[in-house]
Amino acid sequence: MTSYLSFGSGPSLILGHGMAQNKKSWIETGWVDRLSSVRTVHVFDFEGHGSNEGKIDSNKLTVPEMTKNIDYLIENLGINDFDYMGFSMGARAGFELASKNKKINKLISLGMHPGSPKLEERRFKKKSLAMKKLGDKTGKENYFTYSKIFNEALSWEGAYKKIKWKKENHLIVMGEKDDNFDLTEKLMNQNYKDNFLVLNGVNHKNTFDEPEHSIDAIINFLQT
Repeated sequence: MTSYLSFGSGPSLILGHGMAQNKKSWIETGWVDRLSSVRTVHVFDFEGHGSNEGKIDSNKLTVPEMTKNIDYLIENLGINDFDYMGFSMGARAGFELASKNKKINKLISLGMHPGSPKLEERRFKKKSLAMKKLGDKTGKENYFTYSKIFNEALSWEGAYKKIKWKKENHLIVMGEKDDNFDLTEKLMNQNYKDNFLVLNGVNHKNTFDEPEHSIDAIINFLQT
């Protein structure tokens, strides 16, 4: 069961958090306050996060499986269409959703590209191992969950070629100091420069923690 909260009024906007975050992260950083002025904002917990923490089987942490949290939310809300914005891990689930779900209108990615993690296999395996070691050291189950998420992501083929990219429907927001920037720039600048918003001097973490870098552009994108 997916735990969620809703704020504001207007068309629905679903927000998907990143790894090691939860639905309240969107509230604490100020995203909900700004976005709820133009949308009904729904925030929820992915499997293994927030109210859904605990020992989770690896097969529940693949990218397609994690999009089922969003599918459940859509069904529970009874909405016919919606916009979606995700950060990092949450954006990856959004790309998968956009490649298959016709109800999604606008998709916004914060700090994530639509390519397969296989393009960065070495980095993902390194992070997976680091999280497992933290789990072994601390005994905390959430680190084992994060390790599994990194590892299971490698089985996802990406959505770059599956999405029918349109300027008015898809936006990737990326800080130029983000570790994901070079690959994102390479992917999007091939054919889809208009779908790529670069935040000068901003890293991965601050793309989420400091909404002021992009919130005005995002609201404008949602309203056009």
